[in-house]
Amino acid sequence: MSDAQRLGLIGYFTLAMQQRLAKDASLCPAVEQEIALGKMSATAWENYQQIAQAGKNLGVDLAEEMKQYMGLTVQLEERLRPTDWYERLVKSYVTIGAMADFNRALTAGLSPQLQTNLAEIPWDCGQEEWAVPVITQACATQPTVPARLSLWGRRVLGDVRSTIRQAILGYPELIGEGAQDIPEEIKEHHRLRMERTGLKA
Repeated sequence: MSDAQRLGLIGYFTLAMQQRLAKDASLCPAVEQEIALGKMSATAWENYQQIAQAGKNLGVDLAEEMKQYMGLTVQLEERLRPTDWYERLVKSYVTIGAMADFNRALTAGLSPQLQTNLAEIPWDCGQEEWAVPVITQACATQPTVPARLSLWGRRVLGDVRSTIRQAILGYPELIGEGAQDIPEEIKEHHRLRMERTGLKA
């Protein structure tokens, strides 16, 4: 599979992260959080522009390459709807973390020059470092939160892994050898991320 098609999928998931962060920024309960999430959304957009420029340098129209993947994350966005801010925060924490992992796996299959061009991209846009203390504080001050958010996180991960499996099954040549291991690797990274917050994977 060509670098162009692989860039299209990377660009698609990067734009999905940008949209999720922007939506979170519009719904968060505090101005400080809105500012922080707005910056993360801007970082995700900068990531997208960097991918687009890397493609343009090779004569690739990133928007055109993304069209074949449209709809991949629709079910993920519609199936599980958060009932409060903390569920929204954990959904983004799990989703963006997994998408960032997937983008890293996709990038590893690009040509060496493209790998170099994209090597410094902060795929999770700083969301993990920001979210961990917010979730941790909520768990420490509200006794019912840890169990509820742990269960919610497991449900979200199930949908995220399903989305990623769909991408792998639909476009296995994009990943190459070891594609079947990616969902399990994402599950393990998820476990470590959840441990950071005090939640159970």
